[in-house]
Amino acid sequence: MMKRYRRLTVEELEGVRPEFVRFLASEGIVADDWERKLKADSPEVLACIDEFSEKFWDGATGAIECLEHCPSTDSLWVFHFAERSAHVIQCQKSGEALAWSQGGKQFEPEARGQEIFLLLEQGAKPCTPERFKEVHNQMNAAAKQA
Repeated sequence: MMKRYRRLTVEELEGVRPEFVRFLASEGIVADDWERKLKADSPEVLACIDEFSEKFWDGATGAIECLEHCPSTDSLWVFHFAERSAHVIQCQKSGEALAWSQGGKQFEPEARGQEIFLLLEQGAKPCTPERFKEVHNQMNAAAKQA
């Protein structure tokens, strides 16, 4: 099976330690067994971390409805994700002028998480649906003034 997401880093695993411990327990792995596997450098360790990483990223991306990305001080992208599609609005500042554009993309429901994950890896941050609507309204207001 091809991995859809990357493995969580040691720091990220530390940040979700309680969830990881619960995951190990649900797999029937108690603390002593886990420590033994770690010391033995067992291949099961990476397999467990990979499986937990998949579940973690599925849950994290599944909870995200909107993203905001500012790749530069003059560029803003906002994304709204439905189950099978994404809507994107871009605002590019050039001097005092703002240029707006928008688009969309269709995808299979199982690809939704990976679409969001790739944007997160590029620096996008979750935002509220209200933030997306605010940017959408600004774009519509600019279009009416033009």
